[in-house]
Amino acid sequence: MQRAALVKWLAIGILAITMLMVATMYPYGVLFVLVLAGGAALQPRYGTRAWMPAVLSVGLAVIFVFMTWSALNFRQEMKQVLSIKPGQSVPVESGPVRVNIGLMLSSTPFDKIPLPEKAGRAGLLGGVILGAILAVGYRQGTEHGPDRVHGLKVASGAAQKGTSRWAGDADVAKVAEFGPPKEGKYGGGTIVGKLRGRIVRLQPEKSKPPLPQHACVVAGTGAGKSFSFVIPNVVSAAMEGESVVVTDPKGELACTLGPWLKSKGYKVYLFNLGNPEWSMCWNPVMECQDDEEITAFATAIVQNAARDNSGYFVMKEIQLLKALIYLLRADFPVEQAHLRSALSLLSWPKEALDRRFSEAYRVGRLPQVGYEEWCGSVSSNYDNAVSGLTAKLGVVRAESVAKLLSRHEIDLSAIGREKAVLFCVLPIGAGHLKPVLASFYYFFFRRLYGLAAENGGRLPNPTRFILDEFANVGQIPGFVEVISTARSLGIKIQFVLQGLKQLQDVYGGPEAIMANCPIQLFLGGDDATTTRYFSSRLGEAAVYAESERKDVTMPWNRIEIPKRTETIVRRALMEPEELSRMDPMAAVCLVRWCLPMYLQKLGWTELPQSKDILSLAVAKLSELQPARPDVVVDLPEIPEGRNDEAPDRDRSFERGSDLNADGGIGDFLKSPKDEPENPDYL
Repeated sequence: MQRAALVKWLAIGILAITMLMVATMYPYGVLFVLVLAGGAALQPRYGTRAWMPAVLSVGLAVIFVFMTWSALNFRQEMKQVLSIKPGQSVPVESGPVRVNIGLMLSSTPFDKIPLPEKAGRAGLLGGVILGAILAVGYRQGTEHGPDRVHGLKVASGAAQKGTSRWAGDADVAKVAEFGPPKEGKYGGGTIVGKLRGRIVRLQPEKSKPPLPQHACVVAGTGAGKSFSFVIPNVVSAAMEGESVVVTDPKGELACTLGPWLKSKGYKVYLFNLGNPEWSMCWNPVMECQDDEEITAFATAIVQNAARDNSGYFVMKEIQLLKALIYLLRADFPVEQAHLRSALSLLSWPKEALDRRFSEAYRVGRLPQVGYEEWCGSVSSNYDNAVSGLTAKLGVVRAESVAKLLSRHEIDLSAIGREKAVLFCVLPIGAGHLKPVLASFYYFFFRRLYGLAAENGGRLPNPTRFILDEFANVGQIPGFVEVISTARSLGIKIQFVLQGLKQLQDVYGGPEAIMANCPIQLFLGGDDATTTRYFSSRLGEAAVYAESERKDVTMPWNRIEIPKRTETIVRRALMEPEELSRMDPMAAVCLVRWCLPMYLQKLGWTELPQSKDILSLAVAKLSELQPARPDVVVDLPEIPEGRNDEAPDRDRSFERGSDLNADGGIGDFLKSPKDEPENPDYL
């Protein structure tokens, strides 16, 4: 770094000496050098906008010199024409005026030079000055900027009218780095767009105290969430060496990014719910390790498969599913211990299933907690629980899903130990897969938390979750606790929604989750809840506003010039309706402890890594993941027998007293005709 800095300053010194020598000979010519050098210096910071002053200044200067030269030629020709006497037939020989460019550029204002060079010099200066004025006017005419809100100038010292405004480079520098992602410390970050031509990579860890990089991205249909957020941030994570878990609708991201990530030393995993022949398998039944995980898994399956995810019968279904999971893990071969077998067990005669539970418990294979769950589920309303759970497990009846969940091949904790990427490919219309996806991500977080606990509270390799179509993932058990504690473990969670209403529908209220997302990005959309939220969060600014006043009482008053007044008013940075019709290439970003940003979207093809990505991309998933041998789903054989009531027996010694057990007080109080319709009576 010291050698590079020395070379840099040496080059600057040589350039300065050269320009000084040129200035002594060509004081006006050096203006061109300064203007062009300024544009080149500012180009990395402001992009093509940096060349606007140079283009206007140089362009107008050349135009003005040409105009003065043309005027001199016209003057000479007119002088010669007027000098012809009446009746004179001698042709007039005339030629264009010659301008000595070297003399024009090397003269000083005090030198006496011929008229053509003097006129050219005047045109040169006039063009440069006018170009500079127009460039400044172009910059100040920006609709949104640190000193402009909808083209209105922001007033200073008027806090009573509003303190918000759009952020500039200096405001963002404390929480961001600029430029495309690169390798090294602070080389990654969260890419949110371009601020005045510069790529913004948010690095909240730079702030004091550091903030997590959790992000909520809201993008309506066609807003470019994959093109301008998902892919750029996968690239950014790779530049920083982070592992990545990304939800991939339709498998396009895996085809585009998978080969490039492999070339960067990443191990690529593919969990393909749409096409299982190009996927690795994962068995959630065998993933469970304790009662807490079995409970969370059963809850995720049942609650995400129903709109009404609470109530007595839902709890009975969860209890029954927990019992079946315990039995599958304890008393069935590994090949049959999967979720599709749980659906098969629901079709067993209750007497045969009860006998299987009892035998497994007596010989010590089934833990007591599993037998207790079975006794509780079979004590009452068993048929209701069976019918409800059978409907909710219908998602695993599909052969493709059943195959994926029948074997255990993915080590979820491996993502946190090494550089790896996992693409969770979703088919079109993946809403019915919410029970599977919610369970998958729940176990993912559990395994990473366990790995971090084994390594001093932090993952060996930081991991970033980029969850597109987050609403289709379903309700992940304990997600609010995860997003509030994940930063210290080296986990970043960034999810994409089509509207904040989706978050409310899934989790009941977005406040707890949004409060843990220091980065909130709006890429466009017309959801009323979303636009109202971002409008209120952007705040209001104090701006100068002009108004006209004219007295029209009498007819002759209409010809008077109106009086113009300027006042300071309160103006919202963006009203809800303005957000809904925002420029499709614009975005709005909120970052905690920073002024809001009005950005231009960044297409991933603008990144320097895009050339390599496009050259390595494949057209089909089969080119990334070879087709695997067909998976055979092994199911337990359904025993013969009638689906009648289990034999009456006293289970009090096994599970304690139960008011609703056969022969108990609850059974005595029940009507002999029918079961209670209101579960609150139980």
